[in-house]
Amino acid sequence: MLSCVKSRVNKMNDYSVLSFQEVKEEIARYCHFSLGRELLSALQPSDRYLWIQRESACVQEAMELTIRYGRLSLPALYNIHASLEDARRDKALRPIELNRIAAQGRAVHVVQAYRKASEVETPCLNDLCHSLQDITSLVKEIERCINAHDEILDQASAKLAGLRRSIRMCEADISKEVQRFMAANSSKLMDTISTTRSGRVCVLIKDSEKNSVQGFVHGVSASGQAAYVEPAGLLALNNKLASLNDQLQEEMERILWELSQRVKEHYFALEANQESFALLDSYFARAQYAQERDGCIAEIKEHGTRIYLKEARHPLIDPKRAVANTYEMNAPYRTLLITGSNTGGKTVTLKTIGLAACLAQSALPILAQEAQLPLFSHIFADIGDEQSIQESLSTFSAHVSKLAYIMDHASAHALILLDELGSGTDPKEGESLAIAILEELHEARSFVLATTHYSALKTYAKQQNDVLIATVEFDVEAMKPTYRYLAGISGSSNAFAIARRYHMKERVLTRAEQIKRSQQTKQDQLMDRLEMELAHQQVQHQQMEQAQAEIETLRESLLKQQAHYDKVKEKELAQLKAQYEERMDAILHAGEAIVAELKALDREVKPHVVEALAYQLHHVNDDVAEEVPQHSAKPLHIGDCVALAGLHAHGEIIELNKDKAVVLVNGVRMNTKQKDLTLIAPMDKVKKSKERGYGVQRTTTHFSMELNVIGMQVQEALPIIDKYLDNAILAKLTTVRIIHGNGTGALRKGVHQFLKRHPKVVEFRLGGQGEGGTGATVVALKQRGKSYGKYGKY
Repeated sequence: MLSCVKSRVNKMNDYSVLSFQEVKEEIARYCHFSLGRELLSALQPSDRYLWIQRESACVQEAMELTIRYGRLSLPALYNIHASLEDARRDKALRPIELNRIAAQGRAVHVVQAYRKASEVETPCLNDLCHSLQDITSLVKEIERCINAHDEILDQASAKLAGLRRSIRMCEADISKEVQRFMAANSSKLMDTISTTRSGRVCVLIKDSEKNSVQGFVHGVSASGQAAYVEPAGLLALNNKLASLNDQLQEEMERILWELSQRVKEHYFALEANQESFALLDSYFARAQYAQERDGCIAEIKEHGTRIYLKEARHPLIDPKRAVANTYEMNAPYRTLLITGSNTGGKTVTLKTIGLAACLAQSALPILAQEAQLPLFSHIFADIGDEQSIQESLSTFSAHVSKLAYIMDHASAHALILLDELGSGTDPKEGESLAIAILEELHEARSFVLATTHYSALKTYAKQQNDVLIATVEFDVEAMKPTYRYLAGISGSSNAFAIARRYHMKERVLTRAEQIKRSQQTKQDQLMDRLEMELAHQQVQHQQMEQAQAEIETLRESLLKQQAHYDKVKEKELAQLKAQYEERMDAILHAGEAIVAELKALDREVKPHVVEALAYQLHHVNDDVAEEVPQHSAKPLHIGDCVALAGLHAHGEIIELNKDKAVVLVNGVRMNTKQKDLTLIAPMDKVKKSKERGYGVQRTTTHFSMELNVIGMQVQEALPIIDKYLDNAILAKLTTVRIIHGNGTGALRKGVHQFLKRHPKVVEFRLGGQGEGGTGATVVALKQRGKSYGKYGKY
């Protein structure tokens, strides 16, 4: 069993010092089912490798499904364990309990439908989904007998329907008898309403007249002025109604008992399904948490020695303030000694790594881009000030008590977290004790992560081959910590810089620096200078690596774009060639038809007819819509030049009459509708503009159908995407593809949020097979006058 020690008497599985329970509660908020929340809350780090592998695989598969299809949305489910136990003991369940059981049965079909709609391979979740047992027959029987308002329906049994019908008829007879009695005894009535006493219908009779009426007195009113009398005419009817109600209650209980017996027959299936739903709910809660917080599932190595957390963040720190750091320790290192200033993030580093180990071995997501950890047999933590008045323990005594327990139980596969090792006592003695403790843990071959301010401990670490020294960065110019983790160098506590930040007198600080220099050897001073230089070089090296990674990503993106452009170019050239050939064939056929018509003309045909046909032949390849600006939105007037729809002809309007028009075309009057006319510029102006070189020409430009933003930050990518979409709309594209990659999912999430708000985006989806998968998004764009189906035309 894993353990995290707070004191000798603390329970072995207490992880509160690492905020493990708080993180579980954060994840549990994503659950839809109470049993899912209970399951998550009960999770504890395990050292069972196969269990961790199986659970982690299920969560990973749930993450893939959530990213592509959205989360599995289960209907409202309830814990039906108590109801199932009652049914097993032959008790009759209530309608609300039976409806909750039916809801679980319907949830089976929801899960199966979700899985069938998925194209992602999820073998682990498939096993769990296939274990869900179909109870459709039970669900249908419950739905036949009970409605959504927990009421038993008449169709539950013929006897029930007959009894309810008889009750309605009996109530009608009672109402008639009451009306007859009131009409006959109106002077004796206190009020003209009937009431019910002990389940029997009565009337209000004046107290002075109660003995003059035959019947049974059920009591008097609070004022004493009226008596509740059941007239003799109602006695038999009330008795009949009471008998019918008793029979009705017995029949309903019989129906509920029979349904409960059907539930009993499915007891084991329902119990197993409930456990499966709890697991599914917890898996998808973890997946949704990881998706929204950019987390991942860690890779656990059973006999591993590498601790690797890429861009890790503590889950309880505000995401806007959290600084992501990469932590790595691999063989031959077994000990990590973290130095640096106060408030610089040393303790947060310990908690982040320790918490990541707890989460990983509980199959819970870690907030990091990538994570790889060994399988730890124990997790011990000595973090924070644990004074105990009850146990008469000072801060130092509390630490020593924990350390003694840790050293007694340290092993080669244990993770040990020690904050401010050796603090709380005389510095010389504390340093000596800290070194001795590290040596003891070195002998046990444990994984040790410790923080310190002691110079002697730093010197010891530099002399050991299996101790990795690191620091948390402090910005001396800004006089504040950056919370960045730097491996391979030791750091200063920066006590003087922090004191200056809090406005301590400069005279005191200057004197303190003089005393420090006087106590330092020349070698110590050189070491301090060297460490500062190393820290500076480390920062530059990290910046250079980041820039190199961005360049490499950009190079790969450009190569992919070039390959894609070549394919698109070949495709478009083939399309243009086919369109050109089709156009030429159409022109040829039209020309041949006009020539044939010219040849067939009679010699005495009028000249203007020949001229019109010759004009059509001459302009057979004209495209009026491209040569001449159209002004269809403007009203037509006499004298306007227009083009006739369906004809290669131009003319002048000479008459307008409502929606009709007369157009003069080459001396011929043509009657047409105004809607078939297109306003154009006068032909003499068109000819002049062509002579001057100002004619409208068809131009063909190449516009990319995809945009690659891999490697960009969200704030860098969005303006580029916005401009690209504007240009795509101008280019009359209806479908484009945005390549953002997978990574942590932050860029994909930012792009999707932007697309949801873009006024020109109809809809979008993740790429399918051959379209880039989850690393790309296909976007359908609005184009004026065009309407496309789902996601445009691909």
